[in-house]
Amino acid sequence: MMPLMHRFMLLAIALIGLTPTAHAQTGSAASSTAMPGSGATVWEQRGERAATFGPQWIAFGLVHQGWITKWQKARNKLVSHIDRCHLDVRSANRDTLLPVTLQCYRGQLVIERDALQNERTVLQQWPGLTEAVRTEALSAIDDMLDAIAPVMDAIDAKVFPTLDAFRDVRENLRSQYRQPYWLATAHVRADAALTWLDHLLLSLHALAQNQTLSVAAQETLSATIACYEAAEPLITAARDAETPEESRRNFSAALAAITPCPLLLDEAHALQSRSSATSSH
Repeated sequence: MMPLMHRFMLLAIALIGLTPTAHAQTGSAASSTAMPGSGATVWEQRGERAATFGPQWIAFGLVHQGWITKWQKARNKLVSHIDRCHLDVRSANRDTLLPVTLQCYRGQLVIERDALQNERTVLQQWPGLTEAVRTEALSAIDDMLDAIAPVMDAIDAKVFPTLDAFRDVRENLRSQYRQPYWLATAHVRADAALTWLDHLLLSLHALAQNQTLSVAAQETLSATIACYEAAEPLITAARDAETPEESRRNFSAALAAITPCPLLLDEAHALQSRSSATSSH
């Protein structure tokens, strides 16, 4: 089970590296008084969502890094466990196949349970999530944990008479609890990415107020802002999707939409650097 940072924060990771602090310090980004599709209400909404996100994420950093470290260990443990189980199942005979399969699945559930508990603790602290999305994810995790426990108890009590009976329970766990959990984590991925995107747009908007920027740099920065803005409705659609597949499609489209944006930001920086160098001579 991948952690949320790796499953739903791919866009956020990209945005971390694109935060234009260095450009702001050197005065090399463009300004724009009329950014495409960005009325005052839109910027106010972005400000409400992400104005304090930067300091909150810095404070959250150690918690997040500790979670990633724990997840890597859990993932390695799960991979090793599954590999061993594949060998054990292939080696089992007709009499041992059921108990071997059940114990393998129980071991997988133990690893998953521990990972879910850790994920829940981190999600409670994760900055920038809307409360509706956070609540949905915590509820889905709680439902998963509540569903896992009786399955483990049933395996310990040896109540599964056949592999078919076990498979029915496993399928019920997937359809009734895993699917809602997958949808909730897809929503979290998009919601977290949307906060990162708004945080970046606010930074670019602040840069755009620099009145010393060249016309070419200003125009390119406006194009950069418009580029990132194009991803915003796609991420919103991913957050509001009704299935994991729909969320993934919209999120992938958002990733594709932001692909050219960093190059535009670099171009604005280069244009302003050349303008500044020319002015100094």
